[in-house]
Formats: sequence, C-alpha cells, structure tokens
Amino acid sequence: MPRSLVGLIAFLVVVAVPARAAVQAPPPLDAIVDSLQPYVEGATRLRFKERPRYGWRTEAQIRKYIDRSVAERMGERRLGEVALAYHLLGLLPDTSSYRKGMSNLYVAQLRGLYDPKTDTLYCRTGLSGPQLREVLTHELVHALQDQHTDLQALLEDGMENDARFAARATVEGQAMFATLRLLAGGRNLVSYSGLWNWITESLRLGQGQSAEFRNAPRLLREGLVAPYLYGAQFMSYWQGTDAADSMPFGERLPRSSEQILHPERYVSGDRPIAVRFADGGGPVITEDVVGEFEIHLLDAQLGNGVIGGTLPAIGWGGDRYRVYRSAAGPALVWYIVWDDPADARRFNQATGARLGARTRPGWRALLESVSVDGRPATRYVWAPVAWEGWVALPTARVGEPD
Repeated sequence: MPRSLVGLIAFLVVVAVPARAAVQAPPPLDAIVDSLQPYVEGATRLRFKERPRYGWRTEAQIRKYIDRSVAERMGERRLGEVALAYHLLGLLPDTSSYRKGMSNLYVAQLRGLYDPKTDTLYCRTGLSGPQLREVLTHELVHALQDQHTDLQALLEDGMENDARFAARATVEGQAMFATLRLLAGGRNLVSYSGLWNWITESLRLGQGQSAEFRNAPRLLREGLVAPYLYGAQFMSYWQGTDAADSMPFGERLPRSSEQILHPERYVSGDRPIAVRFADGGGPVITEDVVGEFEIHLLDAQLGNGVIGGTLPAIGWGGDRYRVYRSAAGPALVWYIVWDDPADARRFNQATGARLGARTRPGWRALLESVSVDGRPATRYVWAPVAWEGWVALPTARVGEPD
C-alpha cells in the first residue's frame, strides 16, 4: 500500500482555468465515473446536484493548456514580479527561471484537471484503470465542491499569496483526503502520523517522480505538493469536528497557511494580522505576504535542510514585503509581526541570521528587531548599497483585518 500511495503524487491535479472543447470520453470512463460518484459523496458527505461532464486531454493539449493558463492567470509582467521577489527573498536561486520551471513541472505532473467555468473534468490519455480511478476520484471531488460553492471565485486571482495557499490547500486537501481513503480502503491514513510523515518525506525526496520534479527548485516542488499534503492534514482534522458534514468554505475558509498547518490556530480564531507599509522607499514594483509555510520553506532553503511531515508553529502573526524600484537596482523590505518576543528571537537567531549573513558585491543585508504598532516584529532589508532608501527605511503599521 505505501508504494501505491507514494505513486499517487504522480497524478496530482489542479483546479484549472478554461480549457478547449473536450474530446469525447470512451465508454469505459462512463462506468468508472458512475461507480465513483457514491464513494465521493460518502467521503465528502455532500451530494451531487447533477452529473458532472468529463473528457480527455492528450499530452500535447496539456502542454498548450499549461502555457496558456499560466499566461492568462498571471501574465508576463506579474510572473516577472513574483520571480524577482522570490529571488530577493532567497526562496528561488538566481539561476532559476520561474516561468519555465513552473511550466515544465506542471506539464510533467498534470494528470487531470477540473474546469469550473464549464463544470467539466478532464483526464490525461494513456492512464491505466487504477490511475484513472485515482484521478477521477480527485476531480469528482472538485466537481462536487463546485456544485456547492463557487470555486472560481474562491480561488480568485486577486488573492494575496498566503491566503491563496490556504484556499487552495482547502480545495485540494479535501480531494486528496478522499483519494487517499479510496486507496486505503476507507481508512484515514493521514491520522497515522508515522506513516503519513514517511509518505510525505518519500514524495519530497522524489521517489517515483519524474526528472522534472526531482530537478525543479524547492520552491516549485513544494509549491505544487504542499497544498495537497497539508490540505489533507487539515481535512483529516475537519472530519473529526462537528462541522464534518459541511464544507470549510465561505466564512469557514482558512485565511492563512498558519491555520492550515496548525488547525488549533484555526479553531481559536487566530486570524492573520494585516501588515501595511506606511511610507518611504520610492516606487513600488510589487508587494505581497510570504506566510508561515514559505517561511519554513525559506529556512530549509537557506539551511539546505528538509521540511518534515509536521511543521512546528513559529508564532507568525502576519507579514508583508515590498520590492522597490531604484536606479541602483531592486530593493526588498520585509516586515514580520510575531505573536510574542520569544518567537521573534527564535526566528532572528536562526532563519533571520542566515538572511542577515547573505552577501553579494554591491549589496547589503540588514536584519533587526523592531516594533510595529507595539507588536514584536522583524525587519529584513536586502538592497543595493547605493539604494537611496537606506537613508530613511520604509516603515510599517498594522492595518485593518482582512
């Protein structure tokens, strides 16, 4: 069984943007869909309002779809801004191409997709019977979700990075959890922490994965896998609550990766603190929220370590970075607000110390403890020595809750 579970990652799927007209599915697919619908309803405790539509995609069609969808969802300018920010944060090696790496990885991994605009799910051609059952189970969950909520609105393009991770982890986690239970004969394997940690570690080491997956930068690999894994953990928790027969969407939707990673923070209502820049710095190229998950990822990236199956809470309260444009080059300023001073000290002495030790000719790194509206915080700056913003560094404040 572990071998089949490790193989599941090879059939990861994503909620998709619109695709071309479907190729008519052969008769065997009809029978599989019909047989899986009752199982999906039982696993999610929801009922189909109507029979979903389905079809096929060839590898060539998937490649065209990936290239088109990446361009439509982000655009070349936004892709460049995101890549620049990740390079400056240290999450992406300077030699890595964000767009090319993302495209190659998704083409290699995509085995199915669901299009909420047409309520149609698609499978990649050439899959075996067992593989089809895995992919169809996952995609049928998305179809069922979309009949009870608006998936397209839920994953809107305007969401900030960390909130988008939380939303996607909820959507993908529910589908992943149902698929894992199918493979495990109805058992909740996520609740067996030792086995689950072994499964997640095997996946991260690339066992049974394509060369594109193994060779992709850590940010892209984890960005693809993490919503499924940690989302499944969150849904395992959800199944044990009084709300198990409902969906964790709408007002119940998790708002941060912290809530996904640590459901107890979700239960306590620990919402992310909205951090806003107040003044200074010059023209802005881009800004966003890193979030707790990507801070763990940054720690692993800088320390050449690995992320375990269960991540410790770090006391993240909220954060925001900005990338400024200047004649000397792009400048990054990042504020992180912590739950208490001890959390700030732990970060500053570990991940923060490695950030502060970064060197590059003509550049300067600064990491310091600050206060943001009376809350313990960290300010990190990575910018050219000649950046005019060094004279008066940008300040931050706590904004209204999102």
